[in-house]
Amino acid sequence: MCHGTSYPGTPASEILSSVIRFKDQAAQPLHAQWAVNEKVAFEIAYAGSMVGLRTAVSMKQVGLNVASDPLMSAAYMGTRGGFIVVSADDPGPHSSQTEQDSRLMAMLAKIPVLDPSSPREARDMVALAYEISETFEIPVMLRPTTRVYHARQDIRLNSPVAANSEVVFEKNPARWAATPKFRFHLHQELEAKLKRLGVVEKTAPVQLNPGVTGCRVVVVSGVVAAHAREVFQDIGIWDRIPLFQVLQPFPLHTDFIQYLRGSCESLLVIEETTGVIEVQIADHHRVHGKTSGAVPSVGELSPETVERVICRYMDLPEPQAVPEAAPGRRPTLCAGCPHRASFFAIKKAVPRGI
Repeated sequence: MCHGTSYPGTPASEILSSVIRFKDQAAQPLHAQWAVNEKVAFEIAYAGSMVGLRTAVSMKQVGLNVASDPLMSAAYMGTRGGFIVVSADDPGPHSSQTEQDSRLMAMLAKIPVLDPSSPREARDMVALAYEISETFEIPVMLRPTTRVYHARQDIRLNSPVAANSEVVFEKNPARWAATPKFRFHLHQELEAKLKRLGVVEKTAPVQLNPGVTGCRVVVVSGVVAAHAREVFQDIGIWDRIPLFQVLQPFPLHTDFIQYLRGSCESLLVIEETTGVIEVQIADHHRVHGKTSGAVPSVGELSPETVERVICRYMDLPEPQAVPEAAPGRRPTLCAGCPHRASFFAIKKAVPRGI
């Protein structure tokens, strides 16, 4: 049996409703539950992992702030059943208060994070995340952005995997109710897990144009990988410069870091929205990215922006600027949002209230 929880917030709102629809269509023994906030949703799902269930919790990036307290502790205590934290980031932002990068929260909590570039890759990474979580007994973050969440792609569903049906809580105060002394040891174990995660072959960066070599390298992550693949082909540099997609931005693979430091004269790192990969490479003299100003630090990295950044790096003519789109409709609360009723009641009771 699997267990999914969520608190709604665009662009993550459709995840749990899709799980419920899949549960009904495929007659799967899933338990899906909306919670009163993201912290409670996280704790319900994590409790399921503690007794051996495969669980997942989904929320948007600002919701992860609400769940940050149990997130930090769960990283230390680890998991029994596979546990995935799906955090929907919103570069732009299109429907959020911030453009914050959930990968930074994964770094802070010291848990691995996977960064899909498409709905198909997100599907595949769910299975990979459960495998990592159960192998290393650690929560795993899956961090798609708005363009992945709101994309459509034809995908053949895999056959459901029978989950471990044994649900047992093993009393272990040194782990589940750890005092500071035990937390110190749990922290040591967590650091050891991160080192081992930095060499897992399945999450190693992938060269999208195999066989191409050169002293210049472009490194991309998330939906930017999809944009960069097309840009490379459109501007005719597919066979001229290596293009690497990072699947696991944190922890960044140690062999990949050594390769970049030892074999490249210069590299361009393009990622949304903060320089998480860039920071781990830690070679500001050769890295072109957020820190150097080569990549915008604010806003969504559209295909046009990615093309402009790559052309500048390759000393090629830049494409003509695309006119900015007209502003969309005024943002509104989602249908079914409980804040709608609260707002209506307040305006009714105090018409001139602020």
